[in-house]
Amino acid sequence: MVTVNLEEMAEKLRISLPTLRKMMRRYEDFPVVAEGSNGVPWQLDPEAVIAFVQAKRDDEAAARDARDDLLSQVSLPLEELHTEADRVATPAERLKLAQAMRVEDEVAKQRGFLVLTSDMRMRLTDAWTPLSQFLTALPGQLGRRHNLPDAVVRDMRRAIEAQQRELHRKLKDLLAAGADPPPEEQEHAPAA
Repeated sequence: MVTVNLEEMAEKLRISLPTLRKMMRRYEDFPVVAEGSNGVPWQLDPEAVIAFVQAKRDDEAAARDARDDLLSQVSLPLEELHTEADRVATPAERLKLAQAMRVEDEVAKQRGFLVLTSDMRMRLTDAWTPLSQFLTALPGQLGRRHNLPDAVVRDMRRAIEAQQRELHRKLKDLLAAGADPPPEEQEHAPAA
């Protein structure tokens, strides 16, 4: 039988010498051929040690699987016991959440996903006014250019006005839903 000392055994197991010594202290049945002393090295059978370590790993894995199986059989309805509304966040949790939201808002602003509601109102007004004027004049211009009957021109005007009213109503609702927040929160308003 070929034996090795502690350093060689640790190297074979790919662990440190302190870890090997800890393992030897932990398991009383650790396979040792001869204990060392001052000036006399320990003697270990590498095959027996490797088989022992593998068996311990298998035992621990089996025990872990048994625990997991047992725990999987016992399921507590924890989500039902404490709803999110019942749970009160600690001040530290609220601070972390606020900081995370601020960072998300900054990133969204940098990428152009967040704009001030007042900025969006101004931009929509600037775009709406010339479009509205163009659409209002369009039926008359087309009627004169193509010599259309007055009834057709009136029908086009009614259809365009109905669409303008509907679009105006939808934009008003959209902007009302995103009304300007207080001044200290304005830089974090969602895009309209």
